[in-house]
Amino acid sequence: MDTILVVDDDSDLLLYIQTVLQIKGYQCLTATNGVEAQTLITQRTARISAALVDWMMFPMNGIQLLKWIKKQPGLEHIPVIMQTAMNSPEHIKEGIEAGAFYYLIKPTNHEVLWSIVRAAISDFKYKQELLDRVQEYENPFRLLVEGTFHLRTMDDVEDLALKIANMSPVPEKAVGIVELLANAVEYGSLGMQYDEKTDYIAKGTWRAEIERRLALPEHAGKYVEVRLAREPDRLTLLVTDQGPGFDFEKYLELDPDRVFHNHGRGIAMIKADVDLRYLGRGNQVLVTIPV
Repeated sequence: MDTILVVDDDSDLLLYIQTVLQIKGYQCLTATNGVEAQTLITQRTARISAALVDWMMFPMNGIQLLKWIKKQPGLEHIPVIMQTAMNSPEHIKEGIEAGAFYYLIKPTNHEVLWSIVRAAISDFKYKQELLDRVQEYENPFRLLVEGTFHLRTMDDVEDLALKIANMSPVPEKAVGIVELLANAVEYGSLGMQYDEKTDYIAKGTWRAEIERRLALPEHAGKYVEVRLAREPDRLTLLVTDQGPGFDFEKYLELDPDRVFHNHGRGIAMIKADVDLRYLGRGNQVLVTIPV
């Protein structure tokens, strides 16, 4: 059972959120301000999968708590969902810079709450599972100088991403390339549009939809090509899909509007960890990972 830390100084809202999340099978730790939350976190026995934090609290507000969480060993990667009535770009930018990649605007209906919480926890658990698997891998590419790979499925994507992360001195940053490779498959090969993915994630059917599309005759011959080269100080990847390209510029930075979506932040988060550059119409991306 996933444990969610919920912090809000409105006791009625705190009870409502706790009830909504418990109905969906989540366990909740609750606090009415940042100081109480710090005590709960310090004394915690359960692993926290996500934190849902109100912005305006006293004596420690949500941003202060967020910054503190991001400095705690073992907690720095958990997703923090900021809940606020302030939806100005300036406030959202402040939260993003502090490490919040998910937002909820008050008042929040239960469907939106479930969707964002599920997306945040799913992203967190997926990355953690990949990192756990990296530790199990011996480095199969330790003698590799260059190679070309053709990917069709999500299993292909994960397998190659893990092998590449294993070559990096900081696997938790390199493993983020799984997002780029997945985007190339789902959009470049299978034509899945942004709004469609939003709906599939909300319904919990995103992976199943990818498998369905992969089985269609029109997608039988499609693949994503990855050219990998090792140099003394870096790895370079050239990822090419067979799609029409996309307007990549708006995804290189986290748009304040997209923090309210259940996806759409992956490219900006990867860009913070590795060097990436889209080429041409956007169906090619060059990634450089220092080693």
